Amino acid sequence: MKDYLNYIKEAKRVEIIARSIDCTVRFFCNFIRSSDKSLFFTKPTNKYAEFNYPKGQTLELYIYTANGVFRLKCRLESCENQQCELLLPQSVDKIQRREFIRVGLKVKTIINLKTPTYTKNIKTDSKDLSANGIRVILDEDISKYDKNIELSILFPDNIIKTRAKLIKVKPTVINSTTYYETSLSFITSNKRDVDFIVKKCFEFQAQQRKKLLDKNFKGDNNV
Repeated sequence: MKDYLNYIKEAKRVEIIARSIDCTVRFFCNFIRSSDKSLFFTKPTNKYAEFNYPKGQTLELYIYTANGVFRLKCRLESCENQQCELLLPQSVDKIQRREFIRVGLKVKTIINLKTPTYTKNIKTDSKDLSANGIRVILDEDISKYDKNIELSILFPDNIIKTRAKLIKVKPTVINSTTYYETSLSFITSNKRDVDFIVKKCFEFQAQQRKKLLDKNFKGDNNV
């Protein structure tokens, strides 16, 4: 699938995932150029982790384009002077990731905000959730804490803890009061956490479908 090269130049977002036995870390970067043997990106960043991997490390790339999402598996060739070179991919797939499944699942959530002088905890509920991120409605704009956000998502049978990247804050008025619709992306969740949240999202989706079918069935019986 070589057509990814036609779209990668206009990539809206590039996500690089580095996996180890006990941790999965997401990094973000921008595409620079390609050559006959390599792809070049800006040095991947994560506010809580340093991109420091050996030559030959296999990395998983998700290239978000106007024509869909391309998943590439590449080996790292070098990373210096704020530029990383990855060898042309061993495999390329055009995909729809399970993490894209976003549902209106309400889960108790604690947002931990840190500054050099104090720590603040905000207790809230998720408005919607995916394995890649969460959206909440808050009383305040937390943009100034962008570099120091940690989440605890309190499922009844599990607690997911991860550092988070602030994606967007959108003021919204509800009953004449201004609130802040806040979107956060998970950046240190591991594969087990991702699989757990995906499972919960699918279960919620199935429950909602069943409720709709039951409602329609009762409606038909009342005709």
